Amino acid sequence: MTVLELKTPEATFKNDMDRACHFMIDCGCGGRNGEYSGSHYKNADPSAEKNTRAYQPLEKNAELKHTFYLSESTFCQILGHHKRAHNGEPLIIVCTDCGREFPFTPDSYSKLRDRMMSEYNRRVCEEQVE
Repeated sequence: MTVLELKTPEATFKNDMDRACHFMIDCGCGGRNGEYSGSHYKNADPSAEKNTRAYQPLEKNAELKHTFYLSESTFCQILGHHKRAHNGEPLIIVCTDCGREFPFTPDSYSKLRDRMMSEYNRRVCEEQVE
């Protein structure tokens, strides 16, 4: 399974490339008792929250395994329609467990995805050398 992954002190960001490209955030707080309580948007349009809540994840119990889990295409669509993004204001995802905020604009998400791809390529090259 191909998973792009970038670990930072704040969170581990993942993109599952084999199953419809799902974007995931695992907050650095680790959740409560090893399980996450999910997330919410701080400043999204009500339709974004509604679309996210209605989404049926492919991964069983995804809401307990990840702070945030959503199809990448749906997430990018929400980012593109975020009204404040046109003024440079990010869409903010908030970890329910600790309150940590993860701000995203279309540009910052693209840069994060590039960093995840670079990290994946680095790991693949290291594995080939070994």
